[in-house]
Amino acid sequence: MSNKKLVKNIGAMSSAVFISRIFGLVRDIVMTSFFGTTYVADAFQAAFQIPNLLRKLFGEGALSAAFVPIYSEIGIKKGKKNQLNFALNVLSILSLFLLILCLLGVILAPVIVKILVPGFDEQTYDLTLKLTRILFPYLFLIGLSSTLISILNSHGFFFIPGLSSAFLNIAMIGSLGIFVLINKDASADSQIVFWAIGVILGGSLQTIINFPLLKKIGYKIKIVFNLKGEAILSVWHRFLPGVIGLAIRQVNLAVDLILASLLATGSFAALTYGNRLMQLPLGIFGVATGVAVLPLFSRFVAEKKWDELQESLKFSINTLAFIMLPITAIIAGLGKDFIRILFMRGAFTSHSLDMTYRALLFYSVGLIFFSLNRLIIPIFYANKDTKTPVKISAIIVVINIILNLILMQFLQHAGLAFATSISAMIHFFILLWVMKKRLPEIPFPKVWLNISKILCLSVLIFIGLFFMNKIFLATTFIGSIIKVIVLGLISLIVIFIGSNILKVEYSTDIRNKLFSFLRIKR
Repeated sequence: MSNKKLVKNIGAMSSAVFISRIFGLVRDIVMTSFFGTTYVADAFQAAFQIPNLLRKLFGEGALSAAFVPIYSEIGIKKGKKNQLNFALNVLSILSLFLLILCLLGVILAPVIVKILVPGFDEQTYDLTLKLTRILFPYLFLIGLSSTLISILNSHGFFFIPGLSSAFLNIAMIGSLGIFVLINKDASADSQIVFWAIGVILGGSLQTIINFPLLKKIGYKIKIVFNLKGEAILSVWHRFLPGVIGLAIRQVNLAVDLILASLLATGSFAALTYGNRLMQLPLGIFGVATGVAVLPLFSRFVAEKKWDELQESLKFSINTLAFIMLPITAIIAGLGKDFIRILFMRGAFTSHSLDMTYRALLFYSVGLIFFSLNRLIIPIFYANKDTKTPVKISAIIVVINIILNLILMQFLQHAGLAFATSISAMIHFFILLWVMKKRLPEIPFPKVWLNISKILCLSVLIFIGLFFMNKIFLATTFIGSIIKVIVLGLISLIVIFIGSNILKVEYSTDIRNKLFSFLRIKR
């Protein structure tokens, strides 16, 4: 597959994720307006995080990494019929397992909540427990949906699957909106319950939206159980190390949850809002790139096309650097204005603004490394190596926990964000070192000069924004909009003209794709 095909897939996925993230922003605007950084917001964010800890294990994480390479290989070597039966077998086993897990989660919710948020007071704990029981079935829905999306991605469908999270956001907003229209004087505790019910409705839509495309491929709804097939056993053997690795990382998230509950009220909500804003560019470009390259890398490895893999890797790294480094500079310089525009209303106060900005600032420092890690790890998965990322993850988790405990003493909740970014940087360089040692047939492309040029331009942008912030003070909604538009456009001009002057590789192709990436493609 050529770079043009890779660009098409990344563009389709990015376009869909962009639309979904816009709806996600609307969702965050609604939530901050109604719940701000109050205990109600902390309770929901904690409750929503609990099933999500497991989702990344059995949904979009380890299972997809083990499943996609084998699924692609069966399609190439054994034909479509065997490929479809293999996928139905995996889906049947997964569905049963997730149903059991959800039932246990609802029953054991009091114990789980007490362990994960020991710092919550009684009022926040009770609400968190109630919301956790409502939200746990989302694990089944998103786990199934994530695997369906992996199947569709393997067949070249990226746009519609990428839209799935938009339906979650629409359902959450709609559920709360209808409830508020009917019960205008309802308490925040009652409103947050319907916000949680919207998650379940949205999860159902996320799953159903994939069915028409699956039917187009040739799938029919049926249960297939075969626990002893060679392919299933192969998935299991690769899945288990991946689960252990992700479990290690989820321990890290659980520690973040525990530590945030020990800080001031609103800390967990502020971290979540900051992380959600950071996830906007990461999801549109970093995650989309990682999703698009896994099937591609798997095919290149299966066919031993090392030169094509290296070229695709080089192009992807340069694309992410060209996008993420300037975005980091813009977030650092204009982050507070972005937050004021999006969230400064209702229950979201100036104190909420300061807390959220600090979280966003320290998360954004690691934006480029979060993106590159999502690009490098699929190379190991494509090479049918799920054990190496596990071992590296174990090291990173220990480092992150140590950094958490140190930095939270000086930066409070922002210390947790900063520790995550530093850990992502360390993670990248360890992955790079191990890849060069373990996979010598995949030489890492020469990209450092190009990245240095982009970094220089990004530093120039940040310095300019730093001084402009002292001149162009904006404390109102309209003032912040004008400031963001003017300085944002100047920043884009600097990166586009500067990349031409410095002859940044692929810059013309990347710019052209950025200008047109909202076109809907399959």
